[in-house]
Amino acid sequence: MDRRRLKLCVDVLLVLVAALMGLAANYATSRTDHVPWVLRVLRDWSLPLLGLAVLLLVAGQVWLHLLDRPAPARPAWDSSQPPYPGLEAFTEDDAGVFFGRDREIAELVARLHPVSAVAAARRCVAVIGPSGSGKSSLVRAGLLPALAARRERWAVVPPFAPGTDPVAGLASGLAAVRPLRESHTVRGGRTAPVLLVVDQLEELLTLAGEHEREAFLERVAEALEADPHLWVVVTLRSDFLTEFLETGHAALAQQPVLIGALGRTELFEVIEKPGERAGLAFPPALVARMVDDTGGGDALPLLAYTLQALFLRARDRGAVTEDDYGQLGGVAGALSDQADRIHAELRAADAGAPVLPTLLKFVSLEHGEPTRRRVARADLAPGERAVAEAFVAGRLLTGDGDVLDVAHEALFRRWAPLREAVAAGEETLRRRTELERAARDWANAGWRDAYLFSGERLAVARRWVDEAPDAFAGVQLVVDFLDISVQHDSAALERMADAVARRAIEVAPRDPELAVLAALAAVEECAPTSVAQQALHAALNVAHRRAVFRGHEQDVNCVAWSPDGTRLATASDDGTVRVWDPEGRAEPVVLTRAGGGERVQAVAWAPDGERIAAGSRDRTITVWDVGTRAELGVCVGHDAPVASVSWARDGVRLVSAATDHVARLWDTGTYAGTAVPVERGRLGWNVAWSPDGRQIAASSAEGAVVLWRPRDQAVRHLADGGGAVMALAWSPGGDRLASVSEDRKTRVWDVRRWSRVGILEPAHCFTTLEPLSCVTWSTDGDRIAVGDDRTLRVWTLETREELALVGHADSVNSVSWQGDRIASVSRDRTLALWDLHAPGGQLQTLRGHEGSVVSVDWSPSGTHLVTGGVDGTVNVWDVAEGRVSATTHTGQVGGAVFSPDGTRIAVADHSGHAFLWHPPAVTALAFLDGHREAVTSLAWSPDGTRLATTSRDGTSRVWDASDGRELMTLITGRYWLGGAAWSPDSRYLATSLTDKAFRVWDVEQGTAVATLEGHTDYVWRMAWSPDGRRVATGSRDRTVRLWDPFDGTELRTMTGHTDRVQGIGWSPDGTRLATASWDRTVRLWDPAEGRELAVVGVHDDQVNDLVWSPDGSRLATVSRDRTLRIWNPTTDLNPLLERARSRVFRDLTDEERRSLLLPARRRT
Repeated sequence: MDRRRLKLCVDVLLVLVAALMGLAANYATSRTDHVPWVLRVLRDWSLPLLGLAVLLLVAGQVWLHLLDRPAPARPAWDSSQPPYPGLEAFTEDDAGVFFGRDREIAELVARLHPVSAVAAARRCVAVIGPSGSGKSSLVRAGLLPALAARRERWAVVPPFAPGTDPVAGLASGLAAVRPLRESHTVRGGRTAPVLLVVDQLEELLTLAGEHEREAFLERVAEALEADPHLWVVVTLRSDFLTEFLETGHAALAQQPVLIGALGRTELFEVIEKPGERAGLAFPPALVARMVDDTGGGDALPLLAYTLQALFLRARDRGAVTEDDYGQLGGVAGALSDQADRIHAELRAADAGAPVLPTLLKFVSLEHGEPTRRRVARADLAPGERAVAEAFVAGRLLTGDGDVLDVAHEALFRRWAPLREAVAAGEETLRRRTELERAARDWANAGWRDAYLFSGERLAVARRWVDEAPDAFAGVQLVVDFLDISVQHDSAALERMADAVARRAIEVAPRDPELAVLAALAAVEECAPTSVAQQALHAALNVAHRRAVFRGHEQDVNCVAWSPDGTRLATASDDGTVRVWDPEGRAEPVVLTRAGGGERVQAVAWAPDGERIAAGSRDRTITVWDVGTRAELGVCVGHDAPVASVSWARDGVRLVSAATDHVARLWDTGTYAGTAVPVERGRLGWNVAWSPDGRQIAASSAEGAVVLWRPRDQAVRHLADGGGAVMALAWSPGGDRLASVSEDRKTRVWDVRRWSRVGILEPAHCFTTLEPLSCVTWSTDGDRIAVGDDRTLRVWTLETREELALVGHADSVNSVSWQGDRIASVSRDRTLALWDLHAPGGQLQTLRGHEGSVVSVDWSPSGTHLVTGGVDGTVNVWDVAEGRVSATTHTGQVGGAVFSPDGTRIAVADHSGHAFLWHPPAVTALAFLDGHREAVTSLAWSPDGTRLATTSRDGTSRVWDASDGRELMTLITGRYWLGGAAWSPDSRYLATSLTDKAFRVWDVEQGTAVATLEGHTDYVWRMAWSPDGRRVATGSRDRTVRLWDPFDGTELRTMTGHTDRVQGIGWSPDGTRLATASWDRTVRLWDPAEGRELAVVGVHDDQVNDLVWSPDGSRLATVSRDRTLRIWNPTTDLNPLLERARSRVFRDLTDEERRSLLLPARRRT
C-alpha cells in the first residue's frame, strides 16, 4: 500500500472511531435504566477519550508526514580507502567515518540557520582551535555533509586555503557563486544560500603578503555586504587569533565556534566506530589504553596517524591486537617510529642524504612557532627530491601535483630530530620566513619598487642569504626580490652618492672636514661612483689638518713648539699648561701652579728645550722644568694679567708684556724683573726677542712696532697707520718682522732698513671681519701664517700665493710653525696640527714650475720625469728624491719627451721651434726648425730613429733624430694639429686635428691610411695600444673613444669626464687606459668593457697631461695648478679611505646628515 492510500485509511478510520464514540456516548447518556459497562465507561470518559482521539489523529498525521519525508542517506564512504586518514584532514568523502564532533556539527548548522535578524547579519562563522584539533576535518567531513543532508539545499563553493595568492583563490570562489546558486533550486522560488569555506585562514598571515592580506579581507567583507545569501566559514589556528584581530577585520571572527580537545567518550567513538564500518575490531582494553595515551587535543594527529598505521597492519586479520599497538610504539611513538624508519632507510642508501635540511624547507617560523610551508618539487635538488618522495610514501608528506606539503605540523613537534633541527635553525627559519613574506608582498603588489629593500635592510637581508645559502636555495622569489632590490638600491645609492659628493665638492674650500666626511659617506654609505671618488680626492686636496688634540677644558690661548720640534706646549684658561707629543704616542704632561692658578695666557720654551715659561691672568710668570714637572720659580711684578712672554737666546732672560701695556725684563736666575723703559701706555700686549737676542720687538696700541735694544736702551718705531698691532713675530733669520693689525693686514718689515717691504691681505673671508689675531713664520722664512677668526692663512712671500686652512670651530688664538707642520690653538679648546700640503690621494706632489705645467714624460728607466711649463722651464726630476736634477729654458713649452734610450729629451715650444737636449747640459744638441707656428706636440718613434712634431701651421713633420734633418712633411690643410702618436712598430703615425677627426699615416709611404671621424669636437690626444691594434683618443667633446686605426671602425665610446680630455695613455700591458681632463680628474678605464674603473686622482686645476711609468705601477700627471703629481693607478679605494679617515676628527651631525639627505645614523 502506498503512503497516500495509507494516509486515507488512517483518516477514515479515525473519523469512524470518533463517530462511533460520539453515538455511544449519546446513547448511554439518554438511558436511565441499566447501561452496559462499556457504554457507561464511554459516558463517563467521553471527554478524555475524545481528547485522546484528537491526539491520535494528530500523531497519525505527524507519522505520515515523517513517512512522506525521505530518510537521510547514510554518508558515503569508499571502503577501499582506510577509515582513518592519518595526518591528513578528513574530507567530504570521509564523512562516513567521521565521528566525535556531533555537538560541534550541530552548533555550526545552527549558526548557519539563525533565528534572530541580529544573528543573521553576522554571516561569517570562524572555527577556531589549536593546531591538530581537527578544524578542517570538522568543516569538510562534518558540516558540509550535514548541510547536504538537509532539505534546504545549500550551494557550497569547494573549500580552499589562501596560500600565497589568496586574492586569486577568493576570486575563483566568488566566481563560482552564481553558477552554483542557479543550479540549486529552493522550494517557493527562494534564493539558495551559498557557503564559502576558507580553510587554514592563518595562511593569510604566514604565506600571503600584507597587501594581499588586506585585499583578501576587504573583498570578503564586500562580498558579504553585497550578497545577503552568502555565508562564509573560516578555520583559524588559535595561536594566530591575536594577530588576525590586529588586521582591522576582527568582525569576521566575532562569536567563533571554539574547537577544543575531544572528551573520552568522543575519543572512544573516533577509535571504534570507523573501525566498525571497515570491519576492524579493537579490544576494549586497548581502546581504553589508547584513549589514555592520547590525552589532550595536541595528540589527536598522532592518534589519527596511529589508527591509520594499525588499520594498514591489521586489516587483513580484521582485529587489532595489543602487540600491533606496542610494535608501533603507541600513540606517542607511531609517527616518530615511522619517521625514524624512513630516515634510517635513506641514510642506509646514502649516508649523505640531506634528510633534515630537506624537511626544514617545509618549515616556516611564525612568532617562534613552526608552521607548514609548501614547496614545489621543482625547487628541490635531486637529492632533496628523493628525500621528500620517501616521506610522501611514508604518509608524512603529501603530494598535490607539483607541490609538496607536510601531512601535519605535528611532525615538527613530535619527531625529535626535526624538532631539534628546527630549534637549532630557528634564526635562519625566521629570516627565511621574513624574506619570503617581503618577497610575496612585492610580487602581490605588482612588483612595485616601493616594496623593495634598500640600504641597511637590504644589506642585512643579503648577509642572511650569504650566511645560510642552503636555506634559501630554490627560493627563487626571494632571490629575484633581492636581485632587483640590489639593482634598484644601487641606482638609488649611486644617485645619492653623486648628490652627496657634489655637496662635498661645493663645501670643500670653506669646510674641508665636512667635505671629507660627506665624501666618505658618499663612498661608504652610498656607492663609490666617479663623482664620489672625485669628491674624496678633492676633499683630501684641501684637508690640511692632520691631527686634533683635546684635553683642555676651556679656551686655549697660546701654543709653542719645542726647539727640537718634538713637543708642543699649550696654555689655557683652565689654568694649565700642557705638553703634547705631536704624534699622539703619549698622554700630555700637565703643568699647574702649586695650589692652582688662574688662566694661563702665554707660554714659551727656553732655548734648551727643558724649561717652559708661562704667563697668567694672576699677573705672574711661572717657570717649570718639563722633565720633572718641578716649578722652578715665579716672576712677580706685573700689575695686570700677563699676555705674552719670550725667552732671550741666552736662556736666562725673559721679556713679558701685560694688558696694562707695560713690558718687563726678567732674570731667571733671581726671578727679579725691571720695566722696559718705553713710554708707558704705548706698548701693546705682545713682545718677542729677536733670534740673535739683541732686540725686543713689542706691539703698540698706536699702530706701530716698537724695537728696543737692551744693550744701549735704543728705541725705534716701525709705524704704518694700520691701527693697533695685534701680534708680531720675528723671521728665523732675524732680519724681518711680521705684524698684524686691526685693519686685517699683515705687514712685513725689513729691520735692517727700518722699512716695510710688503703688505698681505686676506683674499677671502669665510666667517667674519674680525682683526687678525696671531702671526708666525715658516722655518725657512719663506712663508707667513696668521690667525684670521677660525681660519689660518698662509702666504708664500715671493708669489703672494695664499692658502686658507679651515677647520677650527672658534677663533684661532695662536699659531706656531715647525718644519712642514703648523700648530694652532683656538677658543674651541683644541690644539690642531696642519700640513702645509694636503695629502690628497697622490703618492708624491712635486713643485717647481711658476705656471701651468703642460707636458710630462717618464724616462725609460723609471727614475726620472721631465716636465715642461708655460713659464718656459723644462725640469728633469729625480723621482726618488723628489727634486729637480736638471733644468733648461725656452719659450712656452709645447712638449718635452724622453728618447727611447733615455739619453736625450726633445723639447717643443710655441715659437715654432723644437730642439734636442742632453741633460745636464744647458745647450741644445740640435734644433728642428721648419714650422711657421707653435709646435703643439712631439713624439719619438719607438725605435728611436725619428721624431714627429705637430704644429698649428697645419703640418706634421718627421725628423731624423740623429742630426735633426727633416725627412717628411705631412700636410693636413688649414686645421691645427693637436697631437701625434707612433704605432709600436714605428711604421704608422696618428695625428689629431681640430676638424674633429684624426688621421693615420703610413710614414714609409708618406700617405694617409685612414681618416677617422666620430668625435663631435676637437681631438687633442691619441695613444696606440701596446699591440698596435687599437688607438684611443681624447677630445674636447669630453669622450674617450677606441678605434680600429686601419678600417676606421669606432669600437667603443666611454663617457664620464665633464670637460675636455687632455691626456691619454695605455698601461704597458694594454689592460687599462688612463685619462686626464680639464675637469681636474685622472681616471682609469677598462678598455675591454668600456667602463670606468676609478678616479685615481684629482688636481686643484685643469690636468694637462699624463704618462704611465714604464713598469705600469705609477701614473704621473701635470696640471695648471703648477704641480707634478704621481699616483697609484689602482681601483682599491681602501688606502684613500684610510687617508680620508685620518683627516676627520668627528662624525657628521644629525643636522649635517639631514642637509645631505642621508638617513639618520642608528644610535647604539
